[in-house]
Amino acid sequence: MRLEVRLLGDKLGVAVLGYGFMGTTHLSAWKLIDQCEVKAVMGRTFPKVKAVAEKFGVTAYNRVEDILKRNDIDIVDICTPTYTHAEYAIRSMDAGKHVFVEKPIALSLKEADAIIDASKRNGVKFMVGHVLRFFPEYMKIKELIDQGLIGDPVIARTFRGGPIPEWSPWFLDKEKSGGVAIDLAIHDVDFLLWCFGEEVERVYAKVRKLVHTDISAEDFAIITMKFRGGGIAFVEANWALPKKFPFTMKFELDGTKGMILSDNQSTVPIKLITNEGVESFSPETLPW
Repeated sequence: MRLEVRLLGDKLGVAVLGYGFMGTTHLSAWKLIDQCEVKAVMGRTFPKVKAVAEKFGVTAYNRVEDILKRNDIDIVDICTPTYTHAEYAIRSMDAGKHVFVEKPIALSLKEADAIIDASKRNGVKFMVGHVLRFFPEYMKIKELIDQGLIGDPVIARTFRGGPIPEWSPWFLDKEKSGGVAIDLAIHDVDFLLWCFGEEVERVYAKVRKLVHTDISAEDFAIITMKFRGGGIAFVEANWALPKKFPFTMKFELDGTKGMILSDNQSTVPIKLITNEGVESFSPETLPW
């Protein structure tokens, strides 16, 4: 189905599916974009979604089909639990809507391929919200790599972890979230693909329930990736940590001429280390 032709200067209509933490975060972000107008939000519990809709001045729905019938909706932003991504994305694109979906794209390769096929079949745009590419500190890391200051990337080590998320029970259900590897490690996997600029040709990974053995989702993952050019990356994702442990992101990338270190808990978030010396960077934090 072709999208309705819009006049130059018309705002794009946006509908957000999901009203939880990410849904409301996205609603706030869309409000900052002058070229777009949020028109609707959808959630399964109508009294709750209605309260969110009133806060943001949009229309509340609890059925996606009612949103997809609207001709003034150009973009559907999917912030619902991971196990719903494929259904909502494919239905939205089959209705001629462009789609933005929160990471991870889906729970399986089969679902991910079906989403991509729907985008191609309907001639609409599709994007996954891999946010690290837009965080100031990670953008700075990529800039340093692109400037050739560490040479060719050869070895990477990442750590991402904190207390197990308890704000919604679906995170603890492997059939709904995919566990720590799919939900959390995916951040660093995507960023490393961007940094190395190559496909991964071999993966070795282990997931375990180390602390939270009473749930179905794993709380620990260690992943080793071998890139086509010979580079190696080690990715650790960890929900098996105490409740008072601060959410921590660590990144190390060694190159043929130098290395980059990053730690969000450090007073110096980024360090560039070469044979000539050490340089520190403190990019501004995000505005929301």
